[in-house]
Amino acid sequence: MEQIVWATGAQYLRYRIPGVIVTQKGTILLYCEARKSPDDWAEMDILLRRSEDGGKTFSEEQKIACGTKERPTVNNPVLMQDGRGRIHFLYCETYAIGGGRVLQRYSDDDGVTWSAPKDISYATFPEKRNVFALGPGHGICTREGRLLVPFWTVLKESGAAETAHAPSRVGTLYSDDGGGHWHAGGLVPSRVQSANESAVCQLQDGRLYLNIRCEEPHRAFSLSKSGIGGWSAAEADGRLPDPRCFGSVCAVEDGAHPYTVLFVNCESETERKNIVLKGSCDGLKSWSLRKVIDAARGGYADLAADTGRGCVYVLYEEAWGMYERFATVPFAELYPENKS
Repeated sequence: MEQIVWATGAQYLRYRIPGVIVTQKGTILLYCEARKSPDDWAEMDILLRRSEDGGKTFSEEQKIACGTKERPTVNNPVLMQDGRGRIHFLYCETYAIGGGRVLQRYSDDDGVTWSAPKDISYATFPEKRNVFALGPGHGICTREGRLLVPFWTVLKESGAAETAHAPSRVGTLYSDDGGGHWHAGGLVPSRVQSANESAVCQLQDGRLYLNIRCEEPHRAFSLSKSGIGGWSAAEADGRLPDPRCFGSVCAVEDGAHPYTVLFVNCESETERKNIVLKGSCDGLKSWSLRKVIDAARGGYADLAADTGRGCVYVLYEEAWGMYERFATVPFAELYPENKS
């Protein structure tokens, strides 16, 4: 099943940077940047839509962050839920430069209402970097209860202009007290050029897997035991072609199938099209599961597993954000019968 959940209209020209999570109660939360012009520095808001029936219907959109004349750009929304059920929402103002901040809100009612914003810029080493951006997509709560949010940044020592998006480095923000305090982990060493937009998930053996956009025509990756340091040098994975775009990962443990790492992106080295969902059931040794979501269209894509309903949700861009499409893939269409 597939449907358009946002479309260009009179108020917003582009819907970019999609994200999706499924809460512990089974509520689907979709979110994105709603831009009044196409570029990354546009005046924009961050919108959220909720579904309590597995994506059959969605609520009216609510603004969970608003651009202002002073800070028109509110960017890179990331949501995640902790073990207590609290949903954490992190985002940036103007890529956290020129007085822009990194902010946190939370919801204790499955995304219906949200707390006032809290400034967590202190955790993003502002004295050492220029632009700073989260994820995008979603963060995670590890089995140990640690909240993890990937980020990318451009260091001042690079000599790049303050607003430049390269040369970039990646790492994670983390919280060990349920979002009360945040810290920056160590930057990931890299064998690829300009590692940037990343997604994280936990492997069956407990290690953290960072799947990374870079300037190669395919994805890169890094592994860590803690998710906050000791990262292996990011290296290219030639099995995952990518047109220098955002893709995402999540882990699935439903008791009926092998522990699975799912990955979605535009399966192309050159074009933002061909949204494909892949799965690894053997700790990343192979990507044996494959499902084409949309061969003709594509862009940034995020995903979430709904083990209660036995399906995967993919939220992805069409035509550089003129539309946001939402697809539902039942596990039965992804897992061959002889592997269940």
